[in-house]
This record gives sequence, C-alpha cells and structure tokens, in this order.
Amino acid sequence: MDVKLAVGVTDVSLEPASLYVAESVGFDELYRREYPALFGVATAMAGGMNDADDLVQDTMVKVFANWRKVRRLERPGGWCHRVLLNICRDWYRRRRVEDRFLSRQSRAEQFTNGPSGDALAFCQAVHRLPSRPRAVVALYYVGDHSVAELASVLGVPEGTVRSDLSRARIVLAAELGL
Repeated sequence: MDVKLAVGVTDVSLEPASLYVAESVGFDELYRREYPALFGVATAMAGGMNDADDLVQDTMVKVFANWRKVRRLERPGGWCHRVLLNICRDWYRRRRVEDRFLSRQSRAEQFTNGPSGDALAFCQAVHRLPSRPRAVVALYYVGDHSVAELASVLGVPEGTVRSDLSRARIVLAAELGL
C-alpha cells in the first residue's frame, strides 16, 4: 500500500503496530508504525473512512505536541491509541449534538458512508456497539492488539476485555448474519 501521509512518509507497512520504546526512534518512525492500526481503529469507531483520516491526524498532532513525554514511554503506541479513543469519543459526542440540532431544524440530510462492502458492514456494526465494547472490538480486530494490551490501554481487567469481546461477537454475528 503506497500512502502519502501528512508528514511526507510514504510506503506504509501494513504489519501490526509493535511495542517499542520511542526514545530510540523518531516521530516519523512512530507515525509509520502506528498509522495503519490507528486508521483501522478510527474507521471502526467512526463507522466509516470519511472521518477516520481526520481523527488519526488529530491524534498524531497531539502526539507531536507531546513528543517530549511520548518518546520516553515504554509503549507509545498504546498512548496513541488511548488518545485516539478519546478523540473518537469527543467526535461521536459532537456528532450526536449536531444530528439532534439538524433534526430539530428539519434539515437533516441522508447520510451515506460510501461504498458498501464487508469491511464497511463490519465497521458500521461495530459503530452501533456501546462505547467500551466498540473500543475493544476496534482495537482487537482492526488494531491487532492482544487482550493484555487492551486491558492496559483501556484501564480495565483482562477478564472485562474478554467479556466485552465475547458479548460483542454475539451481537456482531447476529447483525452480520454469521
């Protein structure tokens, strides 16, 4: 996949984000390693690709602004995902307020998420999950993180992550007809 990123990085690898100490690498390397997973999580959280790129860019702006702190973290990718989840929650709240306003003004327009497909159907189904299960599914399946990593990023016990995954699988299987 050849992608032109905002900081001029090209040819992003689609390998899952790995755990590493950022102090030995620069911001560009962190961006290159984390971008695919962050984009996937943002797509799942936002229900489509239309807003995902903006959400990831907002995340990376915060990472860059806090780089002196982030580069010393043991797992800066986890910090990036935590920031992304917070940005996605804020986006979702703003979106709900905007939708309520537009419906009151009787100017609500039909919204489409773009081309249909299995991936978009999955993202849309994930988007309808409650907040924590949505984050768990997005980080686990799209972000390719382990249960232990999710527990650490979300600040919940591993059993809670497994429970959320199990319940979400049942709901998603029913919604997707699997």
